[in-house]
Amino acid sequence: PLTPEDAAILAPWVLDDEVTHFMFTGQRPVTVEQLREDIRREASNLVNAVFLVLDWATGRPVGYAGLYDIHPTARKAEFRIIVGAKEFWNKGYGTEVTELLSFYGFDRLNLNKVWLGVIEENVGAVRAYRKAGFRDEGRLRQELYRNSRYYDALRMSILREEYYPTMHAEHTKRFGRGS
Repeated sequence: PLTPEDAAILAPWVLDDEVTHFMFTGQRPVTVEQLREDIRREASNLVNAVFLVLDWATGRPVGYAGLYDIHPTARKAEFRIIVGAKEFWNKGYGTEVTELLSFYGFDRLNLNKVWLGVIEENVGAVRAYRKAGFRDEGRLRQELYRNSRYYDALRMSILREEYYPTMHAEHTKRFGRGS
């Protein structure tokens, strides 16, 4: 899980305009201590499951991702990811982590739906989500205002019935024993 001690790793990413350009962020933390407090608050919230993403080969931090606002009754959660280390962009990490956390959500948390919001012009992210099985639910027009312009967002999701049995079987082989 992501811990407050990871703030020093994340700080350069969340303060980088290129990394956060398409993120739905309000005022970003401006210091490592503010980021540490944000992580502490998120980590203590039991409806979030947030993880530091590491490169398999080197153990080097690549980004972070999680399932947020996990709702046990409605059995749904929001997926969020940031691949902050730019040298790892366009190398399949977004797809891999999206698939891994979908597996975690459906297999371990018994979710019915994993959803996300993404800026339509973030074509790499949209491609990764579609490759991971997410489908478009709708468009949120002019959802993000950044650098003097508006951006449309897509709401995407994957349902349990779309995930099982094919994707689950493949992910069980890749990520671990299924339920």
